[in-house]
Amino acid sequence: MTTIRFSICKSVMTPAQMQPCTPELLNAAFDNQLVSNTCREIATNLQKVKEGTLTRDAFETLKGELKAQNLPVACFHANFTDGYRHNESAVPSGLSIYDVDHLTIDPRTYYNTKVAGREAELQIPLAHISPSNEGVRLVFVMPKGMSLAEAQQWMADQLGDETYDGKVKDMARCSFIVCRDYLLHYDEEMLFAEREVDVPENGVTTGTNETTVLPPSADDETAVFEDNFLGVSYPQIVHAMEELLGGVPAQGARNNFIFAMACHLRYVCNDDPRWIAQVMPRYGEEEAKFISTVRSACNRPQTKTVPDLVNRAIEMARKQQQVDELIQQNGINAPKPPVMPQKLTKFMRLITKNVPEHLKPSVAMSVFPSLGAHCKGVKFRYNDNALVEPTFMNVNVAEMSSGKSAVNKPIDAIMADIKEQDTKNRKLMQEYKEQYDACPADEQKPERPKGLAVQWVKSDMTPAAFVQLMADAGGRFLYTRMDEIGMLNQLKTNGKGNNVTEILRLAYDCGEYGQERVGTKSVSECVEVRWNWNASTTPGKCRRFFADSMLDGTLSRMSFCTIYTDDDRMPLYGIYDDKYTKQVQDMVAQLNDAKGLVVCKKANALIAEMLEENRQYSALADDDVYRDLSYRATLSAFKRGMVLYIMNGQKWSKEIEEFVRWSFHYDMWCKMWIFGEKMRRAMDLDKAALVPGRRNLMEFLADDFTLDDLNTVRRAQGMRGDGQAQLRKWLQRGYCTFNPATQQYTKSQQFISKHQKQAA
Repeated sequence: MTTIRFSICKSVMTPAQMQPCTPELLNAAFDNQLVSNTCREIATNLQKVKEGTLTRDAFETLKGELKAQNLPVACFHANFTDGYRHNESAVPSGLSIYDVDHLTIDPRTYYNTKVAGREAELQIPLAHISPSNEGVRLVFVMPKGMSLAEAQQWMADQLGDETYDGKVKDMARCSFIVCRDYLLHYDEEMLFAEREVDVPENGVTTGTNETTVLPPSADDETAVFEDNFLGVSYPQIVHAMEELLGGVPAQGARNNFIFAMACHLRYVCNDDPRWIAQVMPRYGEEEAKFISTVRSACNRPQTKTVPDLVNRAIEMARKQQQVDELIQQNGINAPKPPVMPQKLTKFMRLITKNVPEHLKPSVAMSVFPSLGAHCKGVKFRYNDNALVEPTFMNVNVAEMSSGKSAVNKPIDAIMADIKEQDTKNRKLMQEYKEQYDACPADEQKPERPKGLAVQWVKSDMTPAAFVQLMADAGGRFLYTRMDEIGMLNQLKTNGKGNNVTEILRLAYDCGEYGQERVGTKSVSECVEVRWNWNASTTPGKCRRFFADSMLDGTLSRMSFCTIYTDDDRMPLYGIYDDKYTKQVQDMVAQLNDAKGLVVCKKANALIAEMLEENRQYSALADDDVYRDLSYRATLSAFKRGMVLYIMNGQKWSKEIEEFVRWSFHYDMWCKMWIFGEKMRRAMDLDKAALVPGRRNLMEFLADDFTLDDLNTVRRAQGMRGDGQAQLRKWLQRGYCTFNPATQQYTKSQQFISKHQKQAA
C-alpha cells in the first residue's frame, strides 16, 4: 500500500478534525508565533523549577494546560479516513515516533551524542526537542514488516537505550508540534515521500485494550484517550467534581479524595484506570501511590446507575464551559490580542504580504478607511434595517518605534488612483484661484469650477474649507491620514475649542453638517459628512486625547488596532513597487464600480449570531462597558465584511466570515485594553451622579449579613473601596455584633428598635 501522508490537527482538543498534512501546513505550524511563545513559556517555567521557585507539580499542570490550549498536533503514525483520530479509521503512514523523555542532560547533548550524523542510516526525517524541553522526539521510517511496538524496540536497540517510552504503540497516538527553534533535524523531502507500507495485521493496536501498558502519567507528552465526555471537557468535569466533593484536598486527605474522585470518574472514563489517570490531577500525591489508588477505585464494585453527583458535575461543567467559551471567544481578558486568522481573502493576503507577521493585524485593520473612500453611493442594509455606508475611522495605538508606519505603504497603494486624480484637480483649482485673483473687477471673476473633487485632504483645514471640500466631493468620501492623533485638533467646529469629536460622530453616521454665512465670498453649505481617516498614537496619548469622550459615543464609532510582539529583531519588509500597486488597484477597482444598495444575507446572518453572542457575554460578564462598545463594534465589523464581499466579486466566503469575527474581537480587545478601566470609572461616576444622596446602608442589608453583602450594597450605591472600616465604626457604635464562628454580622436590637421604627 502507498500512503498519502500523515495527519495534522490544530489542537489535541479537537480529535475529530484531523487532516492530511502537507509541507505548507507543517511549516506554518513550526513558524506559528503562538507555538513559539508557548515553547518559550514552558522553558521559562522549567527554569523556575530548576531554581526552586516553582514546584514540579505546578509546572506539570501548567505545561499540560499550555500544550493542550496552544499547540497543534500531528499523528505521524497514520492518516484517518473519517478525519477522526481513532484506530478504526487509521491508514498507516509508514512512520513512527520514538520518544526519549525526562532526560537529565540537555536534549541537544543526547541528540548530538547518539543520533547526529546517523539520520540517513536510521531513516530519520524529523527530530526535535519535546515541548517540555526535557526530551527528544524522533520521527523515523518504520522498517518493513514491523509493528509499531517492534519498530520502537528496533530504534531503542539502534541507539543503545535500555529504557524508552513504551506507550507509543497506538496508531492514534499524536505528538505536539514545536517551534522551529526546537528542530534538531528536518528532511522535508524524506518526511513527505510516498512509501510502501507493510504493517502486520496485528500491528495496529488500540491503546485502550493493551493491558501491558502502564497508565499514563502526568509526564506524558500526548493524549491517547478522548478529551471530552459528550462535548464537555474533562478538566471542566474534574473541576466541578472537586467543588462537589468539598474542594481540593489538604495534605493528609489526598488519598481518600483521589479514591472518591476516581470512583466517580469511572462513569465518564469507561472504567479505565489509564483514562482516569490521564484526566485527573495528582494533588501532590506520589505517582506510584496515585496509580495504585486509581486502580483500587476501578476494582471496587460499580453500580449500574450513574450517581447523582456525577450527573450534577457534568451539568455544572457544561454550563461553566459555555461561559468560558464565550469569554474566550470575546477574548477581552486575554493578555494578548486575538490571533489573526491564517486563511485570508485574496485581497487581505495581498495587502499584508510585505509586512512581518506581528504587523499584519494593524495593517489589516488600518486599510479600511482608504478602502471605504473608494465607494460612492454604496449602501448596506444592517440587521436593524438601517442603511449604512462604509465609514471607517481607525486609530493605531502602539508604543513608540514599534512599526506603526508600516500601514503607510499599503494605504499608498490603495489610494494611488485617488491621489492621481487629486493631483489633476488640485492643478485645475490652483489655475482657477490664479485667474480669480488676477481679475480686477468682481463681475469679471470666473465662477468656481464644478466637480473638482479632492478626496485626500490634510487635517489642517478650517471648518469652511472642510465644508467646501465635502461639497466639491459630491457624495464621495474625504480621506485623511495623520501621524499623530493630536492632529485632529487642527479641525475644530466653528473655532469653539476642542470639540472636534462632534464632527467625528457625524462622520461615522454620515450626519449633516454645515454653516450659514451672509458674505458673498463666504461658504454657505450643508453637507452629509463622509470623512474616513487613519491616525497613530501611543497608549498614553490616546487615553489623554479622548479623556473627555468616554461616554459620548465617540470611542464606540472608531476602530482601534495595536502592535504586539516580544521579538526585538529588526523587522524585514517586502518590496512595494509598481507591480504591487497595480495588483492592489485591480482589486480596488471593484469598489469604484460598486453602486447603490449591496445586500448579502449571509453577512446579516453572521451579524445576528454575533449580536446574540455579545448579548450573552455581556450578561454573563455583567460588563456594561463591553455591552455599550460592542453595538457599534459589531456594525463596524459588518461594514468591513461587506467591503471584502464587494472586493471578492460579491461572493461570501469562510475567509470573510472568519475575518469579520476576528476583527470584531480584536477591535474590542484593543478598546478594553486602552479604555476599559477609564470607561468603567466614568460610568460609576455617571451613575453616582443620579443618586440624590447617600442612604442608610443597613436598610439594604438583612438582619444577618457578611462583609461581602455590605460591599455589594456599597458598589450598588456608587461607593468604592472595602467596607471593613465602616463595619468597625458600626461595631464601635453598637449598631451590630460579630460572630467569629460564622463570620456574620447581626444588627443589634438597639439599631433595630431605633432606626427601623424611624424608617417605618
